[in-house]
Amino acid sequence: MTDRMARDMLGDPVLAQRNPAPRIIVDSRHFRNESTSRINVNAITNRLRVGLNRAAKGRMVFVGRQYIDVVERERELKRQGKVDVATTGLTRAAAGADYRLVGTITSLDKRSPSTGLMSRYSQIVFEMLDLEAGTLIWSGIYEFEKAAADDVLYR
Repeated sequence: MTDRMARDMLGDPVLAQRNPAPRIIVDSRHFRNESTSRINVNAITNRLRVGLNRAAKGRMVFVGRQYIDVVERERELKRQGKVDVATTGLTRAAAGADYRLVGTITSLDKRSPSTGLMSRYSQIVFEMLDLEAGTLIWSGIYEFEKAAADDVLYR
């Protein structure tokens, strides 16, 4: 799913052909699991961010907002003169973002009374939120279904 999603996003001209390259936050902070499955949303968003970063080749820039405390501490040390400015120099502020990936996982479960077969339809919706205007500039929906005779798979 994450590979397909990366292809979808990189094929979108608003995201992948903008100049300068858009700055995007991809983390699990605004990604909700409303399904009946225990799903590690960090695993999904981390895989997606890494895949997009590798494939984007500069067409998108990813902001590591989950590391803002590390960035703020280093900026403070530089401005206090405790460390030098390194090779990139000082900036007025840490990088802002143009977009944030948000999303929701939902599911529907059903059991066949005659066979006892348990099935789960899952749907993952990702949307790219414009952090200035509040508009959704890209959306993707990914669906999959699992079925099993034993409920233990669904715990």
